[in-house]
Amino acid sequence: MVVLIMLVVLLSLGNWQLERAAEKQQLMDSYSRAPRLPLMDIGNLDRGWQDYQYRRVELSGAYDELHQVLLENRIHEGRAGYLVLTPFVLADGGKVVLVNRGWVAKTEDSGDLIGIGQNVSRIKGLISRPPSVGIRMGSLDDSPASWPKTIPYVETEWMALQLAKPVLPWVALLDPDEPHGFVREWQPSVRMGPDKHKGYAFQWFILAMVLIFLFVAGSLKPEGEVSGAHGREDQI
Repeated sequence: MVVLIMLVVLLSLGNWQLERAAEKQQLMDSYSRAPRLPLMDIGNLDRGWQDYQYRRVELSGAYDELHQVLLENRIHEGRAGYLVLTPFVLADGGKVVLVNRGWVAKTEDSGDLIGIGQNVSRIKGLISRPPSVGIRMGSLDDSPASWPKTIPYVETEWMALQLAKPVLPWVALLDPDEPHGFVREWQPSVRMGPDKHKGYAFQWFILAMVLIFLFVAGSLKPEGEVSGAHGREDQI
């Protein structure tokens, strides 16, 4: 019974890793296809933006340059810096989309370098989930009162409270061809690629095979013979 439970667990873990590999591959394929697909209508995103991750979208509205945030602890080519997230107030309805304008190096005047300086009414970008972090440390409520705010992670709900406006749960990765951006070498947001998931699945399946082999080998092992002679009589 114990062997059967262990076998089910190992096979389940292997299948789970394969499912994760398929999900990551689908995400990477979506990113690769994005430039060839037509622009998304933002109205369609009310039915679930996750299904449209990495699709290109065009937004109409205006940047809220006075309420930007700098997402800290972002490394690019060995240098520490920030991701610049700027609210973009949509012309239709007043909702806000956070626009990731890219990476900027960490300097004493980083906050002074992120200005836009002119009105922008239309931008293009990729639909994406907000930037992730490994472990969330501290509270966003401890961030500076002044703007731009330097924060360790971003939450759209928290941003909505700061702006007193509804903030959509996804961000727009600003197109490299759009002005007023910084380093934008966008890649699919996956911590572990499909191949690594497949490698882990292979290990779980190998362990399951070893378990089966040991169980079968133990079952077929012949019983030990009883040593000694029975009914022997000493001869004189």
